[in-house]
Amino acid sequence: MQRSSVQTVSSAELTRNFAYWQDRAMHGPVTITYHGRPRYVLLAAESWDAERSISDGENARRELEYQFLVEHMDGGLLVADTALRITDASSAAALIIGRAAATMVGTPITDVLPSSTHATMLSSLRHVLRSGEQAQFDLLLDEENGTRLRVRAFPWVEGVALLLRVSYEDDEEARLAEQTALEKARQAHGRIEVLRLTVRGTVTMVEAEFAKLVGLARERILGLRFSDLLAVRDRSVAREAIERVLSGRAEAEAFDARLLCGGAEEIGARISVAPLASGYAVGGAMVIVTLDQSTETVQ
Repeated sequence: MQRSSVQTVSSAELTRNFAYWQDRAMHGPVTITYHGRPRYVLLAAESWDAERSISDGENARRELEYQFLVEHMDGGLLVADTALRITDASSAAALIIGRAAATMVGTPITDVLPSSTHATMLSSLRHVLRSGEQAQFDLLLDEENGTRLRVRAFPWVEGVALLLRVSYEDDEEARLAEQTALEKARQAHGRIEVLRLTVRGTVTMVEAEFAKLVGLARERILGLRFSDLLAVRDRSVAREAIERVLSGRAEAEAFDARLLCGGAEEIGARISVAPLASGYAVGGAMVIVTLDQSTETVQ
């Protein structure tokens, strides 16, 4: 709505000529001053209704945007005031906690979240309120299946917000932790090597220890057919096994063979091959080479 230029009148002048300034207010807001300072605004009723309508519409739009954002978060959202009483809860949070969102509003946060670690939770939330820093902690939901509630707390308008995510023992983080542990165990074992092959059976990833074992630089191994790293008499078996895996005709293959270890030297190994998925197709293969400790390098 386009406004006219600002009009100003002192309170004394307004009292003396109210009818005049009332008429002027029909054409635009009039600022009323007291001792030279703005105190009030005289506004026509229709202008006030229009301003309020615009304000209400803007507030409604912002509320819709807020609700849309909350409902599309990756997890559930709880909002609490400085007394740690819940003021808002998303439908995802209600589903995670198992209570209707409306029944949680006004409730102390300790009555809603698992009670096993209230001391840790309250300490973390008070730290967020006091310092303005974020905090993360876990709450145990179900001890039998290892279900936990992963919470990230951060400052919110006049309070604190909690982003909730259900975490299982087999979630991505746990899988990564297991993978890291297995990798460390494999390295400590010292007799297991891992390679990755392309769909053509050529080496696309090789570790430095394997390169050292076969007496070739890693750069020379990359691009070679894996079967060419084996003794001649074992290559046909290796090629057939790898082909079955890469063509999808076998879920995995394993065979015994001898690795060439520089020159005419050989070392026995157990080799297993499994397909590496790429979407709905086979995008290559992973190879595990387990060196035979009982087999000495022979010529």
